[in-house]
Amino acid sequence: MEEEFWKEGGFAKQITKEDMEKRMETFRMGHDEDVNYDCKECGQKISAHNRDWHDCLCDSCFDEKFYGGE
Repeated sequence: MEEEFWKEGGFAKQITKEDMEKRMETFRMGHDEDVNYDCKECGQKISAHNRDWHDCLCDSCFDEKFYGGE
């Protein structure tokens, strides 16, 4: 399990306590809720969850960037 966590392509980001509290509001939101943001790579509409937890990327761009398109 530990090796899987640290495998190449994993995504982790350091944030402040205040930012974490704000982001927790969108943690359990679906990828189809609050779709008012744009993917920073392709411009596709994304959810608040993707904005906060997927580096402002749509699912496809996130998977490609961090997992090689798996």
